[in-house]
Amino acid sequence: MASIVAASRLMREAYAGILLLDPDGPHPLPGLPGDPLLVRGSPLLSMIGSLLEMVEPHTAFLWPRPDEPSRDEHVRVTHLALAGPVGGLSGLVLLSPAGHHHGLTARELEVLGAIIDGCTNAQIADRLTVASRTVATHIEHILAKLGSPSRTHAAVLAQREGLYVPPLPAPSLR
Repeated sequence: MASIVAASRLMREAYAGILLLDPDGPHPLPGLPGDPLLVRGSPLLSMIGSLLEMVEPHTAFLWPRPDEPSRDEHVRVTHLALAGPVGGLSGLVLLSPAGHHHGLTARELEVLGAIIDGCTNAQIADRLTVASRTVATHIEHILAKLGSPSRTHAAVLAQREGLYVPPLPAPSLR
């Protein structure tokens, strides 16, 4: 565990973090406070679980932070996994400021995330429940703001700069 705590210190801007312990779930990470986004059953931790099934175990992405309007709209989430669970410890999750967005709006970041996922304009429109023309307009703005000549270039640049926003879970109806 000492080595994973030491690894968390490499992310100097991290302001919150947790250890992931199977089957107990999230535990405090020594030296960093917790965060409401990192509690058991949170949509973020559910998303990390589903992302781990699809991609490499070490991942970083942006997550919306609607609960605190005084903060940046998004937070950077970094998940570092162990090669295999050790004593129940499977990895850690760190939160840090989102950083530079190139002036992209929250909606443009969502569209860019869908482009990274390989979605067509029609699929993006369906995912976000907007018109295809609205998606095309967002893509025009994204390409201009990133200085990208194509969707592919924009997707590669966004991945490299950590601008991926995964599809968010649908709000539950209560």
